[in-house]
Amino acid sequence: MPDLDQGGSRVARRSDSLKIPLVRSTDEDGWLMTYLDVITLLLVMFVVMLAFSGGPSGIPGSSKTPETVQASAAPASDPEPAVAPGTAGPALDPMAAFAGEALRFLQEAGLAEQVDVVLQEGGVNLRIGSEILFASGTATLSNDGMSQLEKLVPLLSETDYQLMVAGHTDNIPISGPRYPSNWELSSARAGSVVRLFESQGISPARMQATGFADTRPLARNDTERGRARNRRVELVLQPPVDNTDS
Repeated sequence: MPDLDQGGSRVARRSDSLKIPLVRSTDEDGWLMTYLDVITLLLVMFVVMLAFSGGPSGIPGSSKTPETVQASAAPASDPEPAVAPGTAGPALDPMAAFAGEALRFLQEAGLAEQVDVVLQEGGVNLRIGSEILFASGTATLSNDGMSQLEKLVPLLSETDYQLMVAGHTDNIPISGPRYPSNWELSSARAGSVVRLFESQGISPARMQATGFADTRPLARNDTERGRARNRRVELVLQPPVDNTDS
């Protein structure tokens, strides 16, 4: 009889934990204890299998989130090769490609801090501060300025793009026998750059020199910082114009 009491106690405890109503045990329902043991074993097996499988995404403790699963399942694809114009597939804009090439060139040449690369409509603009190239109020290239420009020659020589050298000043008026105004000063500075490039082997037929004085400012001229930005030389490269008859 004590054995029966102990068995009944186990059934009662498991019935409480599993929220199963307890009824008085008889010889006919002695299967209940065996049934509860089977259910418990199945539950334990399910938990163990779920743990070994890593668990579904979103379950706490799961080793993979939906993002990592997707990333690991998708094979890495090689980047699309650039396609030359006129061939099948997307073509890279030649000026955008040249702008990227110019950025890499400037970084390798140590000029990334001195020259800005600006991709603009119809061309690429290499922008250089005048303080690097000229002393204040003059159009004579400094030694450092000539050295910086000479480093750009390999980049400019590898294309047949037209090169417009544009001089820009701030709005502080100047006057003198050599440069009566900023128009003459900006034009003379552009001319000095063109002459240096010509001496380095760049065809003069590709180049032109233009002075804009203070008519195209990048910043306000009411601060020294703004005026310094406006004093600059720009090397604008554009595709050659096709003048042949169609």
